[in-house]
Amino acid sequence: MPSTAPATAVGEDQRRDACATREAILKMARRRFSSCGYADVTLRDIAADAEVSAALVVKYFGSKENLFAEASGFEQDAERLLDCELPRLGEHLVRTLLDYHDRTQGDPLVRAVFTSSRPAGAQFRANFEHQLVTRLAERLPGPDALLRAELVCSHLMGLGASRLVLRTKAISAEPKENLVAITAPLIQRWLDSPL
Repeated sequence: MPSTAPATAVGEDQRRDACATREAILKMARRRFSSCGYADVTLRDIAADAEVSAALVVKYFGSKENLFAEASGFEQDAERLLDCELPRLGEHLVRTLLDYHDRTQGDPLVRAVFTSSRPAGAQFRANFEHQLVTRLAERLPGPDALLRAELVCSHLMGLGASRLVLRTKAISAEPKENLVAITAPLIQRWLDSPL
């Protein structure tokens, strides 16, 4: 019996599967590159971790160099984190990061911490600095904008590490809305005015 599903539904399912596959490859690439370094990782390693073929990795990313460039970047994460007007940015940063934790069980800022000491760390550090910290600092008034941007990022890193790595009891048990209400005003102070 012929399928009655519209052609667009099949196309949407394929796009959704393609996005999920691409994200799985990126996730495994980040893990491999951060733990082993660029030189010691092969596309076959990443493909095996993501449970896909090496040919599919090449189809999505073209080369190991392209995959590394995307895996070490913070561009999309920075876009999401910074996509808010300055007067509400503190709340937005905390809420976006907590949503990211719930959705992925990961944290791009914590990833930066763990990856920076690995063999591939220099590129991760440079991307983190340029794509997130510097862009945040450029939005802040006052002569100490870079220091304040770094303080904001360090506070968010600590929150992510407490929830996802250390799994501290009180922070892990606290409802998300309460964490936003407690943390966002502290961050907003650093965003709003010089120290």
